[in-house]
Amino acid sequence: MDYLFADDRPAPEPTPGPAPRPKPGGIGTHPVVEILSSSEKAGMDDDAVRELLADRLCRLLPELPPSGRDKVTALALRALEQLARDHVTKVRAALASAIKDIACAPPEVVNTLARDVERSVAEPVLHYCATLTDNDLLSVIAARGESWALSAIARRHRVSGAVSAAIADTGDPEATGILLDNSGAAIPDATLERLVEHAVERREWQGKLARRPGLPRRLALRLACFVDRSLLETLRSRPDFDDETVEDIVTATRRRVDWVEERDPNERPEHRAVRLHRMGLLDEIAIGDALSWEEMGFVRAALALRAGVAPVAVDGIIASRNARAVTSLAWRAGLSMRAAMQIQARAANIPPRSMLNARQGTDYPLTPPDMMRTLALYGVEG
Repeated sequence: MDYLFADDRPAPEPTPGPAPRPKPGGIGTHPVVEILSSSEKAGMDDDAVRELLADRLCRLLPELPPSGRDKVTALALRALEQLARDHVTKVRAALASAIKDIACAPPEVVNTLARDVERSVAEPVLHYCATLTDNDLLSVIAARGESWALSAIARRHRVSGAVSAAIADTGDPEATGILLDNSGAAIPDATLERLVEHAVERREWQGKLARRPGLPRRLALRLACFVDRSLLETLRSRPDFDDETVEDIVTATRRRVDWVEERDPNERPEHRAVRLHRMGLLDEIAIGDALSWEEMGFVRAALALRAGVAPVAVDGIIASRNARAVTSLAWRAGLSMRAAMQIQARAANIPPRSMLNARQGTDYPLTPPDMMRTLALYGVEG
């Protein structure tokens, strides 16, 4: 393997007189040149020699001029770039392991390693290398969907809001869970809001969200609407919540318990929905409480009553697991997009990747004419 010792520039014209004596400490005695020379002598066809070369060059990187314009640094960078494209995986993996913690690692080299098809090569660089920029990470996220690659990025010591949002938007449950556990990850409120809604279905995220530092008050209250009692206690005992927030969580807890305790065991859920509707109490809170206790008969009856459509049409829409149709039904029932997402997840069992998300955090993503046309496909007119 040729590691480019030669200078690409044309040789200068010979000058008359005796040849000048080499200066002590010139390029020929530089550690980089010595390492490359000794590797060539040992035999560059030997994988172990190239692995050792990768480690030794990486150790010298912090001592080299950062510009890369001097001849010795250029030699080192060329050698590293060739090692990053080596045909043997363990050589590339050795380079990745050696370079991952070096703050001045060459961007071209780490980008090549980060996009490597082999996990043993790309994973350590994606996890640790500080040279990778947000744009680099966003490009990797867009280009590859392997859960291990997304998880490696989610574990980084610092993860920006843009990168966190991109990971969450992939819908990968493992990487998103790791992101929620990472206190060094900045997760935008809009992304957290979507994750709270999806946590209705992704129960493994609920505890992570309940313990998430900096969880906005409104999202804590939403979690209180559906998490189990142990997590309600986690929310209630958080030291970063003020007394008003704690009291609201306690109120939400009490309301959920009351929903069950006040239920007449002889009253069918559909009849209870009719009774609350006549009393003007069949609101979004009641539907949310019913969803938290998985009272789907009540939820379907409530949607039919609020939307003014036949129960059979509601049953057909829910059974279709069509995110557009379920969202349109919630809209017709006068519910918020937040409620529509809960209905998609808990009543229709639509997978997180297939759900319709809110636009700008709260708005319906479809226009009213679009939703009316969708409902018409299920026999809902007017």
